[in-house]
Amino acid sequence: MTGSKAQTIAMIGSGGAGVMTAAEILLRVAARAGYFGLMTKSFGPQIRGGEAAAFVTLSTSPVEIQGDRIDLLFAIDWNNAERFAGELNIASDALVISGLPGTNPPAIVTDHRPALVEINLKSLTRTHKGTRPNMVALGTVAGALGLPKDVVMELVDERLASKGEATMSQGRTAIGLGYIEAEGLDSMPLAPSEGAAPRWIISGNQAAGYGAMRGGVRFAAAYPITPATEILEWLAPRLQKAGGLLVQAEDELASINMIIGGSFGGAAVLTATSGPGLALMSESIGLAVAAEIPLLV
Repeated sequence: MTGSKAQTIAMIGSGGAGVMTAAEILLRVAARAGYFGLMTKSFGPQIRGGEAAAFVTLSTSPVEIQGDRIDLLFAIDWNNAERFAGELNIASDALVISGLPGTNPPAIVTDHRPALVEINLKSLTRTHKGTRPNMVALGTVAGALGLPKDVVMELVDERLASKGEATMSQGRTAIGLGYIEAEGLDSMPLAPSEGAAPRWIISGNQAAGYGAMRGGVRFAAAYPITPATEILEWLAPRLQKAGGLLVQAEDELASINMIIGGSFGGAAVLTATSGPGLALMSESIGLAVAAEIPLLV
């Protein structure tokens, strides 16, 4: 198949199946191979479990928005896939890979009549002990896209280095299995990149933290909550190096009142939260509005 200038890949599965890890490594592989990319994440509000989906658009030119259709979908499982109905706009010529043979994809997939193939992830990972389904899926997707296997291996080693040589070896084995599976698929390679070049990879949450620091924020107080925690994790060491401080408060009420006090004292302040946390903060935000105390929430 002739190389495409851009492809949008979706990976879905249950929470904890490793969808996000596989997609993040895929994005880094593409970046190291000289491509541009954009990744968006979608997951439920559960602390553990639930559903997860990652969408990665890769291109030979800068990507500013996710592709409007899915060219390749890999489902580690179909649990709760219907919850992504509004995001799975699957192209009619898309390749859909199911990691659970014998299970029927939901109508949101089959209605588009894409090419559907099955890979028995459970059987593969049982035969090769210690391998993980998400790494096999990563190898399959990378192989179908024509991404260099050595770069995938390199990135997997980097990601798993802290877990020891045995885990790294299992990761490499899983990637190899994925590339073997990809050989039996209709390939959909990306057009050749202009060559490997450094790419700056940063998430939206990390960019928010970076922008806050560039804007002068030196005090932050917050209570961890998905997906805002990533902002706090990025800020914590960097604020300290810049002479600032991040406090993990006991709850959202404490964090909002801490930054109100900090702002009243003249500091540029920040807290980060999401829906439930913002609801808890609403009364204190009203106080700040009435008292004309500036905050960044």
